[in-house]
Amino acid sequence: MSALNTEKHPIAVLVILTLFAVVGPVSIDIFSPSLPAITEHFSSNSATTQWSVGIFMLGFSLSMLIVGPLADRMGRKKTLLLGYSLYLIATSVTLLTDNIYLFIAARFAQALFGCFGTAVARILARDYFKDKMEVRMLSYISACLTIAPMLAPIAGGFIQEYAGWEYNFLAMGAMAIIALLALMLIPEVHQVSKSAPRPILSGYKAVLTDWRYLRFTIAAGTAFSGAFVFVAGGPFVMISQLGLAPTFYGFLFAAAIAGYLFSASFGPKLNDILGREKSTRLAWTVLAAGALISFATAWWSNGQSIVGYMAGIVVFELGLGLFMPLCQARATEHMSKNIGTAAGLIFFIEMLLATVVSGLVGYLPEMGTLTLASVTLVATLISGLSLRKKAPGEVQVSAQAV
Repeated sequence: MSALNTEKHPIAVLVILTLFAVVGPVSIDIFSPSLPAITEHFSSNSATTQWSVGIFMLGFSLSMLIVGPLADRMGRKKTLLLGYSLYLIATSVTLLTDNIYLFIAARFAQALFGCFGTAVARILARDYFKDKMEVRMLSYISACLTIAPMLAPIAGGFIQEYAGWEYNFLAMGAMAIIALLALMLIPEVHQVSKSAPRPILSGYKAVLTDWRYLRFTIAAGTAFSGAFVFVAGGPFVMISQLGLAPTFYGFLFAAAIAGYLFSASFGPKLNDILGREKSTRLAWTVLAAGALISFATAWWSNGQSIVGYMAGIVVFELGLGLFMPLCQARATEHMSKNIGTAAGLIFFIEMLLATVVSGLVGYLPEMGTLTLASVTLVATLISGLSLRKKAPGEVQVSAQAV
């Protein structure tokens, strides 16, 4: 079967790349409505079963570290073939085992290998497309990565109610099989070096000492942390502290996600008009405006304002939908080597920063929305400082992109 021409069939390629990207994230959330049923099935307790969630996030983070070097050394398609094959084996173990600890270990393997596609999809977007089209593809993939975790628990709930927890894992396996079949439709354009491979650590050293890469990665990671604070801490503040009904919180969460999706879809057009440099500045300005609105209303109300805080968060998400794909594209636009390593590290650093920041929120004083808004504002300021700290002699890459 001949591979698709990426220039003639960009939509088909986008669908395939999106499938690769969402297999891992969907696997995180689709089974969450089944946790009580899984606990009962294994005659376990909730504390033990919940490890299957935390261990998945650990595997996801580690996946982002190892997939980049693998994609550079083995090629993009072979890396995905390996990942999804091992993911299918791990999924089979979750269905066949009667031991909760083996089930948890299989969940770790699912994350480690199934999440290869989340990074490789972005790498392939850079392989296939350049400049404005690259940003467009990254924006669409980012938007789908936002939708998937929102829809996965809904789908998982219906599957659990009408079929049972096993069918959620069968759905995961079906996605992986479709992804393996889709691999036959895309080309491999990455040229694997035939010379002796350099040690993996040398690739990380080259990337982590590249300040241009680091400043855009830190900018994206801290901005994402500012949004993740709302995701991780919002339910405790708004429901537990301020007494908001869970159903209303769901609507507020959907409004924030809608802001991200809207701007992510609009981002490519903005980039066409302004170019990457000006688009990045505008996106950060929107981020800062949203953070200031949330902080000001929270300060004025002593942390009791939900409407004002959420208005700022929606504005913040509007900026984030523009900001994230631009930073991800600009972090590697000047690179000719270690692209896979760099792309994998971007997402690992983003997740690491978000995890650390959201964890620290639990140790801050309970001041309602003021706690959340303060962290978001600080994260936004750090993101802006990272953008301004250019390396000596750094020049803009690709005049076409700006």
